[in-house]
Amino acid sequence: MKKIISSLAALALASAFASADDIKLSFYNKLYEEDAILYHSDEADETTKDFPGIKERMQAEVTSEKVDAMVKATVTLDDYDEKHFGLQGKVNDWYVEFRPVDKVALGFHTGIFADGSTLPIYDDNVNAANIGSDGFTVSVFPIENLRFAVTAPFSFDGSDDNGDINWINGKKEDNQQENFNIGFGAIYDHELFQIGASVQDVADSDQRQIGAYINLPKLFGKVEPLTIGAGFAHSETVLPVVGDKDLISLGTIEKCVFYKDLLSAYASFETEKVTVAAEMAYNLGYDDDTVYDFYSAASVSFGIVENLTATATGKILVDLKDKDETQKNITMGAFALDYDVNENNTVGAEFDIAMCDKDWAIAVPVYWKYHF
Repeated sequence: MKKIISSLAALALASAFASADDIKLSFYNKLYEEDAILYHSDEADETTKDFPGIKERMQAEVTSEKVDAMVKATVTLDDYDEKHFGLQGKVNDWYVEFRPVDKVALGFHTGIFADGSTLPIYDDNVNAANIGSDGFTVSVFPIENLRFAVTAPFSFDGSDDNGDINWINGKKEDNQQENFNIGFGAIYDHELFQIGASVQDVADSDQRQIGAYINLPKLFGKVEPLTIGAGFAHSETVLPVVGDKDLISLGTIEKCVFYKDLLSAYASFETEKVTVAAEMAYNLGYDDDTVYDFYSAASVSFGIVENLTATATGKILVDLKDKDETQKNITMGAFALDYDVNENNTVGAEFDIAMCDKDWAIAVPVYWKYHF
Protein backbone atom coordinates (compact mmCIF):
# COMPACT_ATOMS: atom_id res chain seq x y z
CA MET A 1 0.00 0.00 0.00
CA LYS A 2 2.80 2.43 0.86
CA LYS A 3 4.41 1.78 -2.54
CA ILE A 4 1.13 2.44 -4.34
CA ILE A 5 0.52 5.68 -2.43
CA SER A 6 4.07 6.92 -3.08
CA SER A 7 3.77 6.03 -6.77
CA LEU A 8 0.46 7.84 -7.21
CA ALA A 9 1.87 10.81 -5.31
CA ALA A 10 4.78 10.90 -7.75
CA LEU A 11 2.39 11.14 -10.71
CA ALA A 12 0.33 13.80 -8.96
CA LEU A 13 3.47 15.82 -8.27
CA ALA A 14 4.52 15.60 -11.92
CA SER A 15 1.11 16.83 -13.06
CA ALA A 16 1.10 19.67 -10.54
CA PHE A 17 4.40 21.10 -11.82
CA ALA A 18 3.57 20.69 -15.51
CA SER A 19 1.50 23.05 -17.61
CA ALA A 20 -1.01 21.74 -20.14
CA ASP A 21 1.32 22.64 -23.01
CA ASP A 22 4.32 21.10 -21.30
CA ILE A 23 3.04 17.74 -20.12
CA LYS A 24 3.38 14.47 -22.04
CA LEU A 25 1.58 11.32 -20.92
CA SER A 26 2.08 7.71 -22.00
CA PHE A 27 -0.03 4.83 -20.75
CA TYR A 28 -0.71 1.16 -21.34
CA ASN A 29 -3.07 -1.44 -19.96
CA LYS A 30 -2.06 -5.07 -20.54
CA LEU A 31 -4.19 -8.14 -19.80
CA TYR A 32 -2.05 -11.26 -20.12
CA GLU A 33 -0.80 -14.61 -18.86
CA GLU A 34 2.77 -15.84 -19.23
CA ASP A 35 3.47 -18.60 -16.68
CA ALA A 36 4.19 -22.27 -17.41
CA ILE A 37 1.17 -24.53 -17.92
CA LEU A 38 3.15 -27.80 -18.03
CA TYR A 39 6.45 -28.81 -16.48
CA HIS A 40 8.21 -32.15 -16.16
CA SER A 41 10.67 -33.33 -13.50
CA ASP A 42 12.80 -36.26 -14.57
CA GLU A 43 13.94 -36.97 -11.00
CA ALA A 44 10.34 -37.27 -9.77
CA ASP A 45 9.22 -38.85 -13.08
CA GLU A 46 6.25 -36.51 -12.99
CA THR A 47 4.56 -34.07 -15.36
CA THR A 48 2.58 -31.33 -13.65
CA LYS A 49 -0.16 -29.06 -14.94
CA ASP A 50 -0.57 -25.56 -13.59
CA PHE A 51 -3.05 -22.73 -14.00
CA PRO A 52 -1.15 -19.70 -15.35
CA GLY A 53 -1.91 -16.58 -13.37
CA ILE A 54 -4.10 -14.03 -15.17
CA LYS A 55 -2.43 -10.63 -14.87
CA GLU A 56 -3.64 -7.08 -15.33
CA ARG A 57 -0.87 -4.49 -15.60
CA MET A 58 -1.04 -0.73 -15.96
CA GLN A 59 1.81 1.70 -16.51
CA ALA A 60 1.52 5.47 -16.66
CA GLU A 61 4.40 7.88 -17.26
CA VAL A 62 4.36 11.68 -17.17
CA THR A 63 7.21 13.82 -18.52
CA SER A 64 7.51 17.59 -18.40
CA GLU A 65 10.07 20.37 -18.17
CA LYS A 66 10.31 20.19 -14.36
CA VAL A 67 9.09 16.75 -13.28
CA ASP A 68 9.03 13.20 -14.67
CA ALA A 69 7.26 10.30 -12.95
CA MET A 70 6.18 6.74 -13.66
CA VAL A 71 4.27 3.96 -11.91
CA LYS A 72 3.85 0.35 -13.08
CA ALA A 73 1.64 -2.06 -11.11
CA THR A 74 0.20 -5.54 -11.65
CA VAL A 75 -2.75 -7.43 -10.19
CA THR A 76 -2.63 -11.25 -10.49
CA LEU A 77 -5.43 -13.81 -10.21
CA ASP A 78 -3.91 -17.21 -9.42
CA ASP A 79 -4.39 -20.49 -7.53
CA TYR A 80 -1.68 -19.81 -4.99
CA ASP A 81 -2.09 -23.10 -3.10
CA GLU A 82 -3.09 -25.08 -6.24
CA LYS A 83 -6.66 -25.21 -4.93
CA HIS A 84 -7.97 -21.78 -3.90
CA PHE A 85 -7.85 -18.67 -6.08
CA GLY A 86 -6.88 -15.23 -4.88
CA LEU A 87 -5.93 -11.75 -6.00
CA GLN A 88 -2.53 -10.22 -5.32
CA GLY A 89 -1.14 -6.82 -6.25
CA LYS A 90 2.41 -5.61 -6.79
CA VAL A 91 4.06 -2.32 -7.67
CA ASN A 92 6.62 -3.48 -10.25
CA ASP A 93 8.42 -0.16 -10.64
CA TRP A 94 8.08 3.58 -10.10
CA TYR A 95 10.17 6.74 -10.06
CA VAL A 96 9.92 10.51 -9.73
CA GLU A 97 12.54 13.03 -10.84
CA PHE A 98 12.32 16.75 -10.05
CA ARG A 99 14.44 19.47 -11.65
CA PRO A 100 14.20 22.50 -9.31
CA VAL A 101 16.79 24.51 -11.27
CA ASP A 102 18.56 24.17 -14.58
CA LYS A 103 21.25 21.45 -14.67
CA VAL A 104 20.16 19.75 -11.41
CA ALA A 105 17.78 16.79 -10.94
CA LEU A 106 16.59 15.10 -7.73
CA GLY A 107 15.24 11.57 -8.06
CA PHE A 108 13.51 8.92 -5.98
CA HIS A 109 13.78 5.24 -7.02
CA THR A 110 15.44 6.26 -10.29
CA GLY A 111 17.33 3.77 -12.45
CA ILE A 112 19.76 5.57 -14.76
CA PHE A 113 21.55 3.07 -16.99
CA ALA A 114 24.24 3.43 -19.63
CA ASP A 115 22.86 2.29 -23.00
CA GLY A 116 25.74 -0.15 -23.47
CA SER A 117 24.35 -2.27 -20.62
CA THR A 118 21.13 -3.04 -22.49
CA LEU A 119 19.90 -6.63 -22.83
CA PRO A 120 17.28 -6.02 -25.56
CA ILE A 121 15.85 -9.56 -25.62
CA TYR A 122 15.66 -9.92 -21.84
CA ASP A 123 14.30 -6.32 -21.80
CA ASP A 124 16.44 -5.04 -18.93
CA ASN A 125 19.88 -3.63 -18.15
CA VAL A 126 22.93 -5.05 -16.39
CA ASN A 127 22.64 -3.82 -12.81
CA ALA A 128 26.30 -2.70 -12.62
CA ALA A 129 25.62 0.12 -15.12
CA ASN A 130 23.12 1.92 -12.88
CA ILE A 131 24.34 5.38 -11.78
CA GLY A 132 21.06 5.83 -9.88
CA SER A 133 19.44 3.53 -7.32
CA ASP A 134 16.21 2.53 -5.59
CA GLY A 135 16.90 5.31 -3.08
CA PHE A 136 17.72 9.03 -3.56
CA THR A 137 19.80 10.34 -6.48
CA VAL A 138 21.17 13.81 -7.24
CA SER A 139 22.19 14.42 -10.86
CA VAL A 140 24.01 17.43 -12.31
CA PHE A 141 24.59 18.33 -15.97
CA PRO A 142 27.79 20.42 -15.97
CA ILE A 143 28.10 20.50 -19.76
CA GLU A 144 25.87 19.51 -22.64
CA ASN A 145 25.29 15.73 -22.95
CA LEU A 146 27.08 14.91 -19.67
CA ARG A 147 25.20 13.62 -16.61
CA PHE A 148 26.97 13.07 -13.30
CA ALA A 149 25.04 11.37 -10.48
CA VAL A 150 25.54 10.67 -6.78
CA THR A 151 23.12 8.19 -5.19
CA ALA A 152 22.27 6.77 -1.75
CA PRO A 153 20.38 3.45 -2.10
CA PHE A 154 17.73 2.39 0.40
CA SER A 155 14.27 0.82 0.50
CA PHE A 156 10.90 2.57 0.32
CA ASP A 157 9.14 -0.32 2.11
CA GLY A 158 9.12 1.59 5.40
CA SER A 159 10.19 -1.48 7.38
CA ASP A 160 12.86 -1.29 10.09
CA ASP A 161 13.79 -4.96 9.79
CA ASN A 162 14.05 -5.49 6.03
CA GLY A 163 17.84 -5.26 5.96
CA ASP A 164 17.79 -2.43 3.41
CA ILE A 165 18.34 0.62 5.61
CA ASN A 166 21.26 2.84 4.59
CA TRP A 167 22.88 3.59 7.96
CA ILE A 168 24.30 7.13 8.17
CA ASN A 169 25.98 6.89 11.59
CA GLY A 170 28.05 3.83 10.74
CA LYS A 171 26.27 1.42 13.08
CA LYS A 172 23.57 -1.17 12.52
CA GLU A 173 21.03 -2.12 15.18
CA ASP A 174 23.16 -5.13 16.12
CA ASN A 175 26.03 -2.68 16.79
CA GLN A 176 28.19 -3.99 13.95
CA GLN A 177 30.13 -1.57 11.79
CA GLU A 178 28.26 -0.58 8.61
CA ASN A 179 29.53 1.96 6.10
CA PHE A 180 27.15 4.48 4.57
CA ASN A 181 26.25 3.16 1.11
CA ILE A 182 26.86 5.71 -1.60
CA GLY A 183 27.49 5.43 -5.32
CA PHE A 184 28.34 7.72 -8.19
CA GLY A 185 28.71 7.63 -11.93
CA ALA A 186 28.60 9.54 -15.18
CA ILE A 187 27.12 9.11 -18.66
CA TYR A 188 28.32 11.10 -21.68
CA ASP A 189 25.99 10.98 -24.67
CA HIS A 190 27.57 11.95 -28.01
CA GLU A 191 25.88 11.73 -31.38
CA LEU A 192 28.22 8.91 -32.45
CA PHE A 193 28.69 7.08 -29.14
CA GLN A 194 27.75 6.94 -25.47
CA ILE A 195 30.09 6.05 -22.61
CA GLY A 196 29.11 5.45 -19.00
CA ALA A 197 30.84 4.45 -15.77
CA SER A 198 29.62 3.76 -12.25
CA VAL A 199 30.94 2.90 -8.79
CA GLN A 200 28.45 1.35 -6.38
CA ASP A 201 28.92 1.01 -2.60
CA VAL A 202 32.03 3.19 -2.71
CA ALA A 203 32.95 3.05 0.99
CA ASP A 204 32.66 -0.73 1.44
CA SER A 205 35.68 -2.60 0.11
CA ASP A 206 33.83 -5.93 0.52
CA GLN A 207 30.77 -4.86 -1.51
CA ARG A 208 32.09 -2.30 -4.00
CA GLN A 209 31.24 -2.69 -7.69
CA ILE A 210 32.49 -0.76 -10.71
CA GLY A 211 31.18 -0.79 -14.26
CA ALA A 212 32.16 0.76 -17.59
CA TYR A 213 30.05 0.71 -20.77
CA ILE A 214 30.13 1.95 -24.36
CA ASN A 215 27.32 2.16 -26.91
CA LEU A 216 27.74 2.75 -30.64
CA PRO A 217 24.44 3.76 -32.29
CA LYS A 218 24.48 3.32 -36.05
CA LEU A 219 28.09 2.11 -35.68
CA PHE A 220 29.65 5.60 -35.66
CA GLY A 221 27.09 6.66 -38.25
CA LYS A 222 28.50 4.26 -40.86
CA VAL A 223 25.83 1.50 -40.69
CA GLU A 224 22.51 3.10 -39.81
CA PRO A 225 20.52 -0.08 -38.92
CA LEU A 226 23.26 -1.45 -36.61
CA THR A 227 23.82 -0.61 -32.94
CA ILE A 228 26.25 -2.42 -30.64
CA GLY A 229 27.10 -2.00 -26.98
CA ALA A 230 29.37 -3.67 -24.46
CA GLY A 231 30.67 -3.31 -20.94
CA PHE A 232 32.71 -4.71 -18.09
CA ALA A 233 31.86 -4.95 -14.40
CA HIS A 234 33.98 -5.90 -11.39
CA SER A 235 32.46 -6.65 -7.99
CA GLU A 236 34.10 -7.48 -4.66
CA THR A 237 31.15 -9.74 -3.83
CA VAL A 238 29.28 -12.31 -5.91
CA LEU A 239 26.29 -10.77 -7.73
CA PRO A 240 23.68 -11.77 -10.33
CA VAL A 241 23.62 -9.99 -13.69
CA VAL A 242 20.12 -8.46 -13.42
CA GLY A 243 19.42 -7.86 -9.75
CA ASP A 244 17.54 -10.77 -8.17
CA LYS A 245 16.04 -11.97 -11.46
CA ASP A 246 16.75 -15.10 -13.51
CA LEU A 247 17.95 -14.80 -17.10
CA ILE A 248 15.97 -17.94 -18.01
CA SER A 249 12.83 -18.61 -15.99
CA LEU A 250 9.99 -20.91 -16.97
CA GLY A 251 8.18 -23.19 -14.55
CA THR A 252 10.74 -24.85 -12.30
CA ILE A 253 13.61 -24.12 -14.73
CA GLU A 254 15.12 -20.82 -13.60
CA LYS A 255 18.75 -19.73 -13.37
CA CYS A 256 21.01 -16.69 -13.66
CA VAL A 257 24.71 -15.92 -14.21
CA PHE A 258 26.66 -14.88 -11.10
CA TYR A 259 29.98 -13.07 -11.29
CA LYS A 260 32.76 -11.07 -9.77
CA ASP A 261 34.05 -10.03 -13.20
CA LEU A 262 31.48 -9.75 -15.97
CA LEU A 263 31.64 -9.06 -19.68
CA SER A 264 28.34 -8.20 -21.39
CA ALA A 265 27.45 -7.14 -24.91
CA TYR A 266 24.56 -6.74 -27.32
CA ALA A 267 23.89 -5.97 -30.96
CA SER A 268 20.75 -5.00 -32.84
CA PHE A 269 20.11 -4.60 -36.55
CA GLU A 270 16.81 -2.96 -37.42
CA THR A 271 15.20 -2.31 -40.79
CA GLU A 272 11.64 -1.52 -41.75
CA LYS A 273 10.84 -5.22 -42.28
CA VAL A 274 13.31 -7.16 -40.09
CA THR A 275 14.88 -6.74 -36.64
CA VAL A 276 17.71 -8.98 -35.45
CA ALA A 277 19.09 -8.82 -31.90
CA ALA A 278 21.68 -10.71 -29.86
CA GLU A 279 22.98 -10.40 -26.29
CA MET A 280 25.41 -12.16 -23.95
CA ALA A 281 26.79 -12.12 -20.42
CA TYR A 282 29.97 -13.97 -19.43
CA ASN A 283 31.36 -14.60 -15.94
CA LEU A 284 35.09 -14.16 -16.44
CA GLY A 285 36.52 -15.45 -13.18
CA TYR A 286 34.18 -16.57 -10.42
CA ASP A 287 34.33 -20.36 -10.04
CA ASP A 288 31.51 -22.28 -8.38
CA ASP A 289 30.09 -25.69 -9.27
CA THR A 290 26.49 -24.44 -8.93
CA VAL A 291 26.86 -21.27 -11.03
CA TYR A 292 26.19 -20.82 -14.74
CA ASP A 293 28.94 -18.81 -16.43
CA PHE A 294 27.63 -17.89 -19.86
CA TYR A 295 24.27 -16.58 -21.10
CA SER A 296 23.40 -15.80 -24.69
CA ALA A 297 20.22 -15.04 -26.60
CA ALA A 298 19.26 -14.17 -30.16
CA SER A 299 16.00 -13.14 -31.80
CA VAL A 300 14.67 -12.23 -35.21
CA SER A 301 11.43 -10.35 -35.89
CA PHE A 302 9.90 -9.92 -39.31
CA GLY A 303 6.68 -8.60 -40.78
CA ILE A 304 4.53 -11.32 -42.32
CA VAL A 305 1.80 -9.04 -43.59
CA GLU A 306 0.76 -5.52 -42.67
CA ASN A 307 0.36 -5.15 -38.86
CA LEU A 308 1.37 -8.80 -38.20
CA THR A 309 4.86 -9.52 -36.82
CA ALA A 310 6.50 -12.86 -36.03
CA THR A 311 9.41 -13.24 -33.60
CA ALA A 312 11.63 -16.29 -33.01
CA THR A 313 13.87 -16.30 -29.93
CA GLY A 314 16.50 -18.66 -28.56
CA LYS A 315 18.37 -18.55 -25.23
CA ILE A 316 21.06 -20.67 -23.56
CA LEU A 317 22.77 -20.86 -20.15
CA VAL A 318 26.05 -22.79 -19.92
CA ASP A 319 28.25 -23.81 -16.99
CA LEU A 320 31.68 -23.60 -18.60
CA LYS A 321 33.63 -24.53 -15.46
CA ASP A 322 31.74 -27.73 -14.62
CA LYS A 323 34.37 -30.28 -15.64
CA ASP A 324 32.16 -33.24 -14.63
CA GLU A 325 29.22 -31.86 -16.63
CA THR A 326 26.85 -32.50 -13.73
CA GLN A 327 25.11 -29.16 -14.27
CA LYS A 328 23.31 -29.40 -17.59
CA ASN A 329 22.87 -26.55 -20.07
CA ILE A 330 19.54 -24.73 -20.05
CA THR A 331 18.02 -23.88 -23.43
CA MET A 332 14.85 -21.97 -24.18
CA GLY A 333 13.00 -21.31 -27.43
CA ALA A 334 10.02 -19.11 -28.22
CA PHE A 335 7.90 -18.17 -31.21
CA ALA A 336 5.51 -15.21 -31.01
CA LEU A 337 2.92 -13.45 -33.19
CA ASP A 338 1.88 -9.84 -32.56
CA TYR A 339 -0.97 -8.12 -34.38
CA ASP A 340 -1.65 -4.37 -34.29
CA VAL A 341 -5.45 -4.20 -34.38
CA ASN A 342 -5.30 -0.42 -34.67
CA GLU A 343 -3.20 2.50 -33.44
CA ASN A 344 -3.98 1.79 -29.78
CA ASN A 345 -4.62 -1.96 -29.51
CA THR A 346 -2.26 -4.91 -29.94
CA VAL A 347 -2.86 -8.62 -29.33
CA GLY A 348 -0.37 -11.45 -29.32
CA ALA A 349 0.28 -15.13 -28.65
CA GLU A 350 3.47 -17.08 -28.02
CA PHE A 351 4.79 -20.58 -27.46
CA ASP A 352 7.72 -21.05 -25.03
CA ILE A 353 9.66 -24.18 -24.12
CA ALA A 354 12.65 -24.50 -21.76
CA MET A 355 14.76 -27.63 -21.31
CA CYS A 356 17.44 -28.70 -18.83
CA ASP A 357 18.60 -32.26 -19.60
CA LYS A 358 15.37 -34.28 -19.22
CA ASP A 359 13.45 -31.59 -17.35
CA TRP A 360 11.24 -29.29 -19.41
CA ALA A 361 8.56 -26.62 -19.08
CA ILE A 362 6.03 -25.15 -21.53
CA ALA A 363 4.15 -21.86 -21.52
CA VAL A 364 1.67 -20.36 -24.00
CA PRO A 365 1.57 -16.62 -23.24
CA VAL A 366 -1.25 -14.51 -24.70
CA TYR A 367 -2.05 -10.81 -24.22
CA TRP A 368 -4.13 -7.81 -25.16
CA LYS A 369 -2.52 -4.38 -24.77
CA TYR A 370 -4.12 -0.95 -24.99
CA HIS A 371 -1.56 1.84 -25.30
CA PHE A 372 -1.14 5.48 -26.23
